[in-house]
Order: sequence, then C-alpha cells, then structure tokens
Amino acid sequence: MSNQRKATDRFISKGRELVKPVVHGIARRALPAVERASGTRYIRERGEAGAKGTSKSVGGSKQIAADTARSYRNLATGLKGRTSDDTDGWTVAPTKKEVEAKLRELARLKADSVLAEALISGSSLGGSMVEAGRALIDAGLHGEAVSIGLNLRRRPEHDQIGRVLLGMAYHRSSDPDVAWAEFERVEDRELITAAAVEYYPTAIDTLGDEALPLIERSNQTGDTERWTSKAVLRTAESAFCIDAFEHVRTLIESRLAWGADNLEASVHYELMRMRDWLPGGVHLQPLPTTPGKRNFGVLSYDQPGIRSRNIGDYIQTVASLGHLLRYENLSFTGDSGLTELFSKLRKSVKAERKYEGPEAELNLVEVYRDGNVYQDIPEDTWYISFGWYMHDIFGKSFNIPFHPNLRPILLSVFIRYPEMLTPDAIAYLKKYGPVGCRDWQSVAVLRAVGVPAFFSGCLTTTIDTVFPAREPDRRTGTLRIDWMKGGKGPKKKQTVTAIRDKTFPENLELALSWVGDYAYKYKRVLTSRLHANLPARSVGAEVEFEPKNKSDSRFGGLYGINDAEFDAIRTGILDKLSVIIPLIASGASENEVYAKWTEITEADMAVADEYLATAHLPDVTSAEIAAATGAAERPLPEAGTADVYLSVNKGEEHLVSTAAQSIDDHASGPYRLWVASGALTADRADGIRSQLTKGTIRVLDPVSIPGINETDELVQALLPTLFADNEKLVVIPAAAEVTADIAELASIDLGTSLLAAKRDVRKARTSGLTLMRRVASSFKDDYEGALDFVFASHSTLSEDFVLFDPQVSVLNLARLRSEGIAERVIGLLKNVGINYVDSLQISVGGRYIELDTDWNVRAHWETANSPKIVNWRRQVRHHGHMALPS
Repeated sequence: MSNQRKATDRFISKGRELVKPVVHGIARRALPAVERASGTRYIRERGEAGAKGTSKSVGGSKQIAADTARSYRNLATGLKGRTSDDTDGWTVAPTKKEVEAKLRELARLKADSVLAEALISGSSLGGSMVEAGRALIDAGLHGEAVSIGLNLRRRPEHDQIGRVLLGMAYHRSSDPDVAWAEFERVEDRELITAAAVEYYPTAIDTLGDEALPLIERSNQTGDTERWTSKAVLRTAESAFCIDAFEHVRTLIESRLAWGADNLEASVHYELMRMRDWLPGGVHLQPLPTTPGKRNFGVLSYDQPGIRSRNIGDYIQTVASLGHLLRYENLSFTGDSGLTELFSKLRKSVKAERKYEGPEAELNLVEVYRDGNVYQDIPEDTWYISFGWYMHDIFGKSFNIPFHPNLRPILLSVFIRYPEMLTPDAIAYLKKYGPVGCRDWQSVAVLRAVGVPAFFSGCLTTTIDTVFPAREPDRRTGTLRIDWMKGGKGPKKKQTVTAIRDKTFPENLELALSWVGDYAYKYKRVLTSRLHANLPARSVGAEVEFEPKNKSDSRFGGLYGINDAEFDAIRTGILDKLSVIIPLIASGASENEVYAKWTEITEADMAVADEYLATAHLPDVTSAEIAAATGAAERPLPEAGTADVYLSVNKGEEHLVSTAAQSIDDHASGPYRLWVASGALTADRADGIRSQLTKGTIRVLDPVSIPGINETDELVQALLPTLFADNEKLVVIPAAAEVTADIAELASIDLGTSLLAAKRDVRKARTSGLTLMRRVASSFKDDYEGALDFVFASHSTLSEDFVLFDPQVSVLNLARLRSEGIAERVIGLLKNVGINYVDSLQISVGGRYIELDTDWNVRAHWETANSPKIVNWRRQVRHHGHMALPS
C-alpha cells in the first residue's frame, strides 16, 4: 500500500472519529423528543435488541444515531417554536432548552388529540375534558391543566368541569383537603365517574370513614361498574389504608369478576395481591407454632403495597440469623422452611463466634417488616427489628406501631421518612427504645422528636459470623455491583425483580450465595450499594464504595470509616445481642429484657448526647451584620402607616407596578412599599410612585455580605436589622395581586410568635425534618459537613414542624431580633448555600402562627373563591381570574 493511500486512510479514519461523537451527541440530545413523538424507544445500547443473541455493530449504532438526528429535524420543523438556523441536526446538537420546549409542545398536542379523539368517538364534553386534563397532568403540564380549570370554573355552564380538572390537578400536587375542596362541590355523576381514579381516593384520604357512603352510593347506582380498573385499584388502596376491608373486598371481587382477559395484567395482579391481605387471606393464616415455646421472628419484606426486590434486604436478614445460630444449645422449631435453612446454616458458624448459650427452643416465625399488622402474629414474639423503616403502604400509611404481639429489639434501624413519626409511632418507639440506628441521621431525627436513640451501625457488618474464612484464600478477580464507573468483568445489580416470586427461604438462600461470592470467589468488590459494601467488607473482600451521593441520609457514619471504626460497629452489635438473645431465649420477662437493653446501651446514648450537644449551626456574628448594614439608613416607623417589603426576584421587575397598584387600589390608609437596592431603576421607581394615591414606594440602601450574591434574599434576611425601630413588617412578593386592605394584614396580632405565614399545602413540603434531610443530602461529597449540619439543625428540636410559605408573611421584628434569627439565616445562606425560604424555615421551626389561607393563594396548588392575595411567583400566569363566584 502506498504512503499516499495510508495517509488517505488515516485522514478518513480520523474524520470518522471526529464525526461520530457529534452525530451521537445529536442523537442523545434529540432522543427524548423523538421517542415522545413516536411513542417508541430507540435502541440505545448494543445487544439490547436485534437478532437473537447478537450484538448491534458499531455501524448499526451510528445508523441509529443518524436516524435519530434526522427524526428530530423532521419533528422540530413540524412543531411550533423556533429551531436555530445552525442546529442542522448533523453537526450541532439542539440545546436542552429547545428539546424541552419541543417536549412541552408535544405534550400539548397529545392532550389536544386526546380531547379531539374523545369527542369524535362520541364522549361527552365533560368526559373528554377529564381525559385531556389527565393527559396534561401526566405530561407534567400541571400549570396548563390548572389554567383550563380556572377558566372553566368561572363560567357557570362549565363550573363542574372546571372543578373536576382543578381537583385532579391538586390531587397530584397538594394536600388531599385542597383537592377535595373542589371535588366535594361536583354533583355531575358522569364527571365524578370519569374522574373516579382521583375523586374517590381523595375523598377517602380527606374524610376517612365518612367517605365510605360515597363508594356505597356508587355501588348502588351501578357507577362503579363504569369506573376504570385503575380507579377501582386506587380506591381500594385508599380504603385499605383506613381498614375499610369489606369495601375493599367488594371493589376487588366485582372487578375480578370481569375476568383476567378483560383487565390489564398489572391491575389484575395488584387486585389479586391485595385480596390476599384481606381478613381470611393467606397473610392472616395462623403461623406455625409449638405450644410452650417462645416465638422469635425472622424479618421478611412483604407488605400490601409492594414486595421487596432488593437482595440487600435479605442479606440483612442473613446477618441477623448468625446472632441466633452462634448459640449451640439453642434449637429451633416452627416454620419448616426456616428451620431447614437454620439446620444447614448452623454448620457454617465461625468457631470463634460460637457459644453454648442457654438450653432452649425457639419457635421461628416469619415477620413482615412493613406489613406485620396484617399478620396473625402469635403472642410474645421477639425479634431484631432492623433495616429501612418504613416503606409506606400505597403511599398513604405506615406499619407502625407494629403488631401488638411483637416485642422488637430496635437495632440497626434507618428512618427513611420522618413523616412516619406520628404521635402514636413516637410513643411506640419510646416504649421499646432506646433505638439503635444504622446511621447518624436517624439518630438525629429520632432525638428531635424525643425518642431515645444511639448510633449502632449496620447489622451486615456481622454477617461474617456464618462465613468462616477459608485457608488458603483462593479469591481472585473483581465483581462490580451497581458500579457506575465502568470497567470490564462480572457485573450484578442488587435489585432483582425475580425474587418477588420466590419463597422467603429461597430468597435467603440467594442472599447467602451473593455473600458467598464476596467471601470465597472475588477478591475485590466495587459497588455503589451499602449492602454490598458492608457485607463484602465483613467477610474480608477488598471493597471500593462509591455511592451516587456520599451525603445520602443512609450513609451517615458508614461512609469513609476505617477498619478500626468498622470493627467497633461490628463488635458493638455482637456484644449487645450476645446479652439480649440469651436473655430472651431463657424466657426473661419483657420488663427484664428492656431494662437490660437500656443498661447496655447507656454508653452509646452518652456518645449521642455529646455529639448533639456540641453541634451548632454556622451563625454569623452580630458584628458581621452590623458591618453589612452600618452604612444603610434605617427607615423610621410612621404612626398609622403600614410598612411593606416587596420582594422582587430576578425577572419580576416588570410586575412591581401591577402589585403596587393593586395594593393602592384597596388600601384604607397610608402605606410605604420598600424594595431592595437595584430592584428598580430610578426612573421606574419614580413612575410607580407617581401613580400611587395612598402610599409611596422607596428603595432601601444597598447592603452586602461576601458569599451571598442574591440581593433580595440577603435583604429579606436583614429586615429585622434594617427596620430596627419597627415592631412588625409585611412581606409580599412582586408577583402578587392584592384584593384586600393591606392594613388588615399589618394589624394581625402576632403574640410571641416569630411571624405569621400560611401553611405550605404542597405535597413535598410537609415536614421540617424532611426538609433538613434534603438539605443535608445536597452536601454531596462533603459527607462530614452533611453530618455536622444534621446534628446542629436537629439538636434544639423537640418535635417535627409543619413548613410554612413565607412569601406572604407578617414579621415580628422585635422577636426576630431577640432570637438572633438574622444571624442564623445569614449563616445558613453564606455557609450552607441554601436559599432564604429554607434558611428561614430551619431558623424559625414551628414558632409561627398560621395566616388565613386567603392571604396567600397559589393557583398551581390551591384555589379560593375570595382571595385577598393571589401569589403567582414561579408559576404559569393563568389567563383566567382567581376571584370566582361561590
């Protein structure tokens, strides 16, 4: 081959390498829009489809990328919206913003087509609008669905349709009572039936047993037969969570009578599963017991909502078994599958872990971690209660308190959802505490609600009890489990859907084989999974643990620990259970067992006390605040004049005039509006001022603190200092429409509360403890900083608190100053990097009084017939009016 030919080949090869990432980049960026438009999924990886057992070639992968780019270009030119001239689909990828715009347009088109198809097929206008609204909501176009609902609701002839659409939207986004406020005024039976999947669950979640007559009426009129099968399933789930089992049975049996061929496979499966959990079903069958023997539970992972498919759960249970099997004089009866497994596994116990122990026989019973209240648990059943608490049941309730016949030893517990800590749950955990927690975040959460808790670490550190080391060690190679960094070699995923179809003993056998690979087959384990990391480390494998987020609440005290710290966790668990298990097996009384538990955890409780007592949030000093505001002129209060701070976010400057005019139109007396320096130009401020007849608008002097760039957020944090002589101050967003007298808001009696604000009605904003956990998780790689924040933010609490919405609020400036709230808020803004709203939540906690809901109505999440302030901040501004006839 000539040198010229070789050079040409090299040039062409280089060209291909340059083009390939560009075309593939186009494909990756455009793929979501193409898939959404076509209703299909492109093949993303080689070997995912095609000929049986064959891999897709590199050429095939290039062709898919090219086809995707071409499809995107065709799609983009056919949809509304600008497509950049230089985005030719071959050399320049569409921007993320452009792709998202196409997806939104596609969603709107889909909703339009749903409406058109329904009308063409003969459906009523109401039923068609329900289908179209649901399509918008499912596509994430929540604001559009709300806007349609508002516009229809204000027209008397379409009021019922509008209310249904709003109820459907709020069912997805807000507290159930917000959605029910719309649904309860709907009388059109056809509309109710069309929206049954949202209507009836909302009624039950809001009214409880009082909603059951609504279901009975639907049964009597035959409406239930016209519900979709999904509506039957969702209503049955809600009814199940309030123990309305006969209503659940009626719904399930009537729908199963249709036959499996007439039901979606997934719905049929879930209805059959739920039926098994009803009284008389398989889960309430008596568990095998031997009279006169003490019962001991082995933790399993089934519940009415969903059964675990995480092999890590079963690995934890295997770890718990070693604490029973190490006692040579203990024998076991009861569940035949478990006793057979115990007999087999007993031969594997490490010699150095064996004890003679008390001569006793324990009756083994399977106990569901998240569903034991629906089991027939025999009396006096003890068990080690460990793992993730709780997995909710149908997203609505939690299995706590546990079954009354259970006696838990709470060890290695992870509190996933602070919302599970209801008053009953707290009382239960106090009764059976102290609670040994798998992670430090759970310790902080429990301590914050008054439950005694300490850090125990994870039970899987002790799994080596049933995996004795072999000599010589013949392990070789590397196993990757949910490893995100790539590499060649064997790979596994810890979630295995197939385990849902296996028996409990079979899944324990599977877990044993997984850990057996760590102990005897692979020298190294690379993983992002906690329950691959800890058990592999326990049995002596070399482990590299790289989770997706090192500050995840599951990992506090378990990530970044050295060998000595790992051994301390393992030894602590072994030592505690070596006292408690023999005591239980020997027949000790409940009081005796829990008294001993309190005694042997005393030192760990003292360590937790110390950790929490030394934790402090990063407040700034009064001197820093004085330096920031020293040059700023302090407004002096004027008798009879209401002072209002108008918060102006970026992009809201054009809204100030409208907000100010709406305040002026309804004011009964003088007022002063204040905005941050830089929020308005001098000309615009003068123009607004000239239009006001009862008040004025003024600009505060500039302030600054290094590390805080958001001017409006800094000014809001400094309001107690800037208005040093004021007792109260009203705060309103620029994106507000006011239809009431601002003096009425300013005159609210705050008492000793720090402020007045409305409770946040959004589903994701219910718990202060959950907010703080979310903030801690945002620390990412700074897992030590995350723990410091958790300790400090929880250390002064005595209970959880409900989040408020401070966008419309009345500040008790005197109390805020005396409590040092500005120092705390600015410390969080500067050193933690969270926004003002969340910083204020953490600083204030529950020390606020609730404003009447009409003072802050946010249309995306709620409506009102006579709102006093409609708050449009960060929402699609609807073309309809919020004020509606009642």
